[in-house]
Amino acid sequence: MSVSDIGLIASIAVSSTAGFILGFVTGLVPGLHVNNVAAAVIAYAGTMLGCFAVMGELLGCDAPGLLISCFLVSALVSHNFSEAAPNTFVGVPASDAVSVLPAHRLAKAGLGWLAVRSSIDGSMAGVLLATVMIVPVCLCMGPWIGIYAALKTVMGVLIILFSVILVLSDRGSNDPISDSVGDRARIAMIASGLFTTSGLLGMVVLESDYFCSDLSPLPFGSEPISSSSLLLPLFAGLFGLPTLLLSLSQEEGAYVEMARGIKLSPGTYRSESLLAVFGGLLVGWIPGMTSGSSATLCAIIARKPLGEGCGVDASRRFIWLYSAISSAGAVLSIGALFVILRARSGVMDAVTIFLGDIDPFDGEMGDLVAPCALLLSMMLSAIASHSLMQSMRGILKRGAKHLLSKRLTITCIIFICVLAAALTGFRGILLMSAACSLGLLPPRLGARRIHLMGCLLVPISISFLTG
Repeated sequence: MSVSDIGLIASIAVSSTAGFILGFVTGLVPGLHVNNVAAAVIAYAGTMLGCFAVMGELLGCDAPGLLISCFLVSALVSHNFSEAAPNTFVGVPASDAVSVLPAHRLAKAGLGWLAVRSSIDGSMAGVLLATVMIVPVCLCMGPWIGIYAALKTVMGVLIILFSVILVLSDRGSNDPISDSVGDRARIAMIASGLFTTSGLLGMVVLESDYFCSDLSPLPFGSEPISSSSLLLPLFAGLFGLPTLLLSLSQEEGAYVEMARGIKLSPGTYRSESLLAVFGGLLVGWIPGMTSGSSATLCAIIARKPLGEGCGVDASRRFIWLYSAISSAGAVLSIGALFVILRARSGVMDAVTIFLGDIDPFDGEMGDLVAPCALLLSMMLSAIASHSLMQSMRGILKRGAKHLLSKRLTITCIIFICVLAAALTGFRGILLMSAACSLGLLPPRLGARRIHLMGCLLVPISISFLTG
């Protein structure tokens, strides 16, 4: 091994460590997504390149763009692990909420740590499974077998088909085993309305430039707001703020004690492992697919009960599957980036900027340096994150009361609003308000929140059908 190779490995390790620390911290902050971190890194690209260039020079690596990319993907993975804590303990709704997220359901039962442990175990499994399967997936989806090229010709139809399955499969969260024709018809109508309305909202953001391209700058922003930036208030309004607002009616300090005397057999997830790879492939390669929508589709295909409205075992399995798909999708998206040159997340968009022009992989070993470096960073971050989260059980037990406090919930709401105002201006605040009004409906009406992903699926399907 040459000195330059040692310098490269050392630089990757340092970059991965820095990314791991940043991503772990951002994951613990409710409402802060790692894509926002990627956007900030892009905004200060010159400074970041300078810092990593200095570090690379000290360690013997002259590739600052690659090191920043390793930093970003490491942050992406560690964020997926640490967000399990706020996702479980922050925003737990009151008992009158019809629809309750699986992690919140376990927290309400005193099994918050079970939700966290299921999430971090799923994330670790997702990284391992995707790392093993990334080469076969690339061979099948890439030009060698050509599955993606074949799917691309009918992508719009496939997205519509998935959307129909998503809507018709919802039996309602209040009584998940109800077979009443009237109840199922009512839920289907509600789901269709939510999906369509969120789709129209997504069209406004992604296709129309918010109908404001000719308007003068508004408060909080001096430049026209890009549609990609408006995804922050859109998703915060649809998913983040409603959960926090509904939790304000909960009893102060409720659901803090960890349940005792409940013995659960160790979770075995053999059947979910295959679903995790398939779901990760959808997230990493198919446009518009998120971890939540992919996990829901996989659960429907496998005829498994979904987390909302189900028992402890079903909830923990859905949490495991969701987390595994999220991490597997992050890993497999590297294959999509280097094989078909498509970035499927904000972090991967940033990676394309810092790596520069990427040529499609043609089998040359020299082309493997960048993807292997990114995979190594993800693996190192996953191992460190899993170990650190396992050691946090006592901390979460002692701090759960503070995580469930109304004061923290209000602080999170203010933080999200300030962040949206700072990044997207007054237009973003208006968009987030409209999205929040829509996002409050599913929990009250007993429908799944996942129908609100129509905000992405509708514009993307129309784009493929008309393109």
